[in-house]
Amino acid sequence: MSAFERVLDDTGRRIVDGRMPAGSVLTVDALVARHGVSRSIVREAVRVLVSLDLVEARQRVGLRVLPEEAWNVLHPRVIHWRLAGDGAARATQLAELVALRLAVEPAAAEAAALHAADPEASALLELAERLARADGPAFLDADQAFHRELLRLSGNRMLQRLGAVIDEALEDRARHVDRPDPHDVALHATAARAIADGRGANAAAALREIVERTDPPIA
Repeated sequence: MSAFERVLDDTGRRIVDGRMPAGSVLTVDALVARHGVSRSIVREAVRVLVSLDLVEARQRVGLRVLPEEAWNVLHPRVIHWRLAGDGAARATQLAELVALRLAVEPAAAEAAALHAADPEASALLELAERLARADGPAFLDADQAFHRELLRLSGNRMLQRLGAVIDEALEDRARHVDRPDPHDVALHATAARAIADGRGANAAAALREIVERTDPPIA
């Protein structure tokens, strides 16, 4: 991990897990002293924190930590930090991710069944086959690729932008589940075949079950 990533990750985690609550004040000098890095590295990390709405710069005050309501909670970094916690914070993030996925992915599957051309649907079927053969990191790669392709096939650019959010949810699950569940894998193939056949309701039902079954355990 680079010095920049170390400063950003440590500070982001401390804000998100409540060790630096809303209203806390940070200074560049304090972060330099904590991490033993240059001011330019700290300023670069601070720019990212500001862009994520975790902190705001105040004249003659420094950097003030913003309340949770202000955070950019759809950004993958913020999701990653929230999932890295434990107890209530992690449980809340998991519940919110599941709710978002249930709202988005069945709708994307139904739209994909209406809009996907034959070659595109074939690509989704091939990804489902990759899932059936894969394990470990290869399974995660194939799983993320499947869900990104599903969003792409929906034809909805706003849904497509949520691919990185779902990537984080799948990556977190992979960290907490030893091996893929065969029924979950089969559901991906069911969804892909339904999309290829233009059966939107069936595709949506398969995605709904996938999301409901893949809610990761709280660690």
